[in-house]
Amino acid sequence: MCGRFALSQPIEEMAEAIGAESLSEFTPFTPSWNIAPTRWVPVVTENGLTQRSKAPRHFRLMRWGLRPQWSKASTHEPTNARSETIHEKPMFKHAWSHRRCVVPADGWYEWMTTVQGKVPWYHQRIDGGTCWLAAVWESWSSPEGDHIETFALLTIEANDDVKEVHNRMPLLLEQDQIGAYLDGEDLRTQPASMLVDRHVVARDVNAVANDGAHLTHAVPTLW
Repeated sequence: MCGRFALSQPIEEMAEAIGAESLSEFTPFTPSWNIAPTRWVPVVTENGLTQRSKAPRHFRLMRWGLRPQWSKASTHEPTNARSETIHEKPMFKHAWSHRRCVVPADGWYEWMTTVQGKVPWYHQRIDGGTCWLAAVWESWSSPEGDHIETFALLTIEANDDVKEVHNRMPLLLEQDQIGAYLDGEDLRTQPASMLVDRHVVARDVNAVANDGAHLTHAVPTLW
C-alpha cells in the first residue's frame, strides 16, 4: 500500500520531460513532503473532462481517494487499488478500462511493524529520478452540481527492495512507459529489483500537519 508520499519537483520541468501540458496558473500546487489522502495532487492524464473523451497529455489536480460517479460521498474512499484484481472490482474496473492517470512523486512512505511500534521508512528511486505511480481516476457530480475528480494508486506485491518493510508497494512505471499505460496497456508487473532505495525517517511524518524536506531525511536506527 501507499499511505503518504512526497512531491517537491517543479511541475513545469516534469511536464517538459514527458511532453505534457503543465498545470494552469489558476490551479497552483504547493510542494509537499507529506501528501496524505484527500489532498489535491497533480496527475498526468490523456482523458478529457467527459467520459471516454481524449485530450493532449496534461497535468491537472485531482483529489486522492477514489469516488466513482455511482458512489455516495464517504470518509472511507479508497486511496489504493490492488493491481491484481482492479479489472474485476466494481469500485475500480470502469476507471481501469477508461480512465488511467499517472501520479508523480519524489518518493513514498511505508510503515514497518516492529517491537518498538510502527517505524516510517521513506522510499525513492536509487537513481534519484521521479517515481511515476500508476493510478486510475473517476469523475463525480452531486445532484446539487458539485463536481470532483479523484484517483487511487495501484499497488503490487513488493519486490526485493521493499518487502522487508511492507508486502505491498506502488506500481512504478518507467518514464518511457507512461504513454503505453495511459493508452490502456496492461503493465501490471512487479518492478525490477535494485530500483528502490529506502531509509528510516522520523515519526514526525505521522502527523499530517507536519511538512518540509526534513521529513525525508534519514535518522539513526538499530538496523
